[in-house]
Amino acid sequence: MMYYPYIRGKQFDLLALNEALNRNVLSEKIQPIIEPVKDSATIKKTIRLFQEKNHPLYVIQNPQVGQYKRFEKPVHTWDFIQDNAVKPARIVTAENAYESLGLAMPCYVFDSDQPLRQPSMLQKFAELDGVKLIPDQSRFRIWFPENKIILHDAFHLPSSSDYWVKSDDFYSDHHLYYKEDGYAGFADFTIDDQIYSDKGFPSKAITIHLTYFDAYGNIRVKHFFSESNDGWGNQADKFFEALDKLVLWTRRNADQLLITEGLQELLYYQTMRKFPGLGSIKKWSLLHHLELVSAYLEEGRKWKKRSKNQFSLAE
Repeated sequence: MMYYPYIRGKQFDLLALNEALNRNVLSEKIQPIIEPVKDSATIKKTIRLFQEKNHPLYVIQNPQVGQYKRFEKPVHTWDFIQDNAVKPARIVTAENAYESLGLAMPCYVFDSDQPLRQPSMLQKFAELDGVKLIPDQSRFRIWFPENKIILHDAFHLPSSSDYWVKSDDFYSDHHLYYKEDGYAGFADFTIDDQIYSDKGFPSKAITIHLTYFDAYGNIRVKHFFSESNDGWGNQADKFFEALDKLVLWTRRNADQLLITEGLQELLYYQTMRKFPGLGSIKKWSLLHHLELVSAYLEEGRKWKKRSKNQFSLAE
């Protein structure tokens, strides 16, 4: 059983991966795929940490979004160590298909926006070794009988006007049924949208996104949102409006939740009454998600045995 979280290499997403490794809460059955989007020292540090820990990781060599692809000579570079768990990966598009065929890659990610259409090309890729992350499209499901994994767009960010209507969403059940469906694992964009965005300005609404298991073993996601969303200011006040909802929900459901280290970090902010910034909120929420899936991969439903008395939720 393998999970391949597809992570764009933004600063706080990378920091979440670093935290997961340094805190020893990332299962080896989780093999992240990083698509670099910025030429930053953090991505080099992250790759080096995964190399030192010898933890499985794939790094996209031809990113299709962000600023990194624009640099002919990036400042921050890295090398792949022979026989290490960190491996290169490649995005395959209709435009670069012939070139990609000549490169023996441990992992191929097939672009859903520029998909291959010729049966002859699909057949050639099907004959290659390596993990194949595919879009949920019939031609790929048919032509790739083995080593195929659907890259699922599980997270759908509601608009600010929809928060009050849709505060709880279905996320995924692929971890439950991927084997029966004929796949080698499951993959998604974690708590991010498939459509890449790198906005750097404040939001009118602040939302904390938290994944959890429901009674049937499905993964769902709660959206804890602020209330005073008419203007752009008062970011700290908005954060605590959202955080208060998270704390209340956690107290009410503590015996059914896995109180991860990521969730604990979010809960601590209420005690400290400190607004950490939007990036840190994303970091801890992503760490929580990685810990949650790690617990399932390592323990199955038995993770519930350690869901009680993990954290003081005193009033």
